[in-house]
Amino acid sequence: MPASSITVFVVDDITTKPGSGAAFMEACERRYVPDAKARGLTLLHRLVSPPVWLPDQSNRLLFVWTAPGAAGVWAAKLAGRADPLLAEWWQGEAAAFIESRTRAVFADPADIAALNHV
Repeated sequence: MPASSITVFVVDDITTKPGSGAAFMEACERRYVPDAKARGLTLLHRLVSPPVWLPDQSNRLLFVWTAPGAAGVWAAKLAGRADPLLAEWWQGEAAAFIESRTRAVFADPADIAALNHV
């Protein structure tokens, strides 16, 4: 199977500041999601834990994206690094809502051999 036909998963794991979960989700869907899609990522899941917006505590939000192979992940990363508005979003508007943020890239174990031969 060609590496470009393999689905790679990109997971953004965000913990919001207390009481900011719903506001961050709205801002993210308005400002970040359309641009991420334009960079070649497809939003597969949006998950919230606990499954209620907490007014006085933090929520954890997972955004699970897919990309076409390792090349798709790198294309999205490079497009993001070239976009000054993306850095402005994370350092400005998004930072007001976020306590912590990580991103990880995953693949199905059956696809790793093909991804190693990119």
